[in-house]
Amino acid sequence: MFIHMLGGGAVRGRAIVVGDPGGGGGSSDGGFVDQPVATTTASGNTTIKGKVKPGSFGKFVYPLATIAAGRQYTFRYTPQFSQLAQQGKLAMVGFGLKNSNDFHIVGLRGDGSTGLNKYKVYGTPPNGWNAQTGHTTSDGGASTNGTQAGPNWIRLVISADGATYKFQTSADGSTWADEYTGATPSPFSNVSGVATFGIALWFNNADAGPFSITIDQFADAAVPDPAGVTLADHGETVNDDTPNYTGLNFGVAASDRVMLAVEAYSSTSSGSSDFTGSTIGGVTATELTEAAASGSVNLALYAASVPTGTSGNIDITISSALATTDTAVSLLRMKGFSATPYAVNQGLTGGTSISRTIDCPAGGVVVAGVYTDGVTGIDWTNVDELDDFLYNSGQRGVSSAARVYASAQTGLSITAAKTGGGSAVSLYLVVASFAPL
Repeated sequence: MFIHMLGGGAVRGRAIVVGDPGGGGGSSDGGFVDQPVATTTASGNTTIKGKVKPGSFGKFVYPLATIAAGRQYTFRYTPQFSQLAQQGKLAMVGFGLKNSNDFHIVGLRGDGSTGLNKYKVYGTPPNGWNAQTGHTTSDGGASTNGTQAGPNWIRLVISADGATYKFQTSADGSTWADEYTGATPSPFSNVSGVATFGIALWFNNADAGPFSITIDQFADAAVPDPAGVTLADHGETVNDDTPNYTGLNFGVAASDRVMLAVEAYSSTSSGSSDFTGSTIGGVTATELTEAAASGSVNLALYAASVPTGTSGNIDITISSALATTDTAVSLLRMKGFSATPYAVNQGLTGGTSISRTIDCPAGGVVVAGVYTDGVTGIDWTNVDELDDFLYNSGQRGVSSAARVYASAQTGLSITAAKTGGGSAVSLYLVVASFAPL
């Protein structure tokens, strides 16, 4: 991560007119008496000053960086809105994305009283950047952090594929709260279509008058990718004896990424079927453990090191598979742990819960998966649920879970139980632990 001045490393003490085509100063919609002016001081802070026209919904965006997938952008701002007609009670400060007349702004906006709300405003012609009204707005309610007087910390986190973002706030620049997650930067389908990205201000038409805002601590960094296990995707096949899953999400590529697949199959006809293999992203996967009964139902946990690519296929091979075979996959992304399990366990039962024990080294992770007959909810003990879904028209279910343990565990009991108890069902459980790298 690096922290630097705004405006792409502007010369300290130089004033830049926002909206000046030749000055690299971003874009203004003309809703100001004079175009806002940005100045970077000797201390490295940037201050933007201007005056909103009476009756104008003035807005501008001042460049921070080139926005890109898999990056996060952070800054602290201190507004001076006391000379505005409404003291900034409806003023908005945030991140602006713009290309020609298309724009999207997400940030914090005054609630009309003394508080701040998380807020989005965006538009495309005929209600685009140059229009004063007609934009699409979304008021998300009170933000977790921030005051109208500031200083306020805000952060924009761009997804690995550039199609969505997460907007966060902080009281201290250390602990962050999610305000929006999985948000689409409409009208852009991807941040690759954004030409200008930076700090954006949007004013209410009752907020005429002079203003200034100081921005510091700007940081442009790669999105952290900590060790852990997360849900990547899931899916099902119906009446298919050669199941193949295409285009599943694998998550962010990483040199130490291991894809774990909790794979279940079942058939309405009895038989002597069994898992015989699986590939994940074209890589031959290793079966770590399997819970199997008569052959009509099996549950297995497969693992493959797949360092590249953000999506791919899963192929499953089942011996003596019948045309009535249904399968389901809960696909997990594991990072920062060995692809070879430290310990494994499995089992099956008829009842309302199933438990198995496992050892886990210090700093390691426990991963578990369960198959059920048509159960819509699973309560896990000593692992945290990542996935829970039904397949085969709701007749069968698969759930997966994981937890990282700071200290070593011996004989740790992992339990999957039907939510609310009730009548007995078939339960198949697979469990594995992995040591940290």
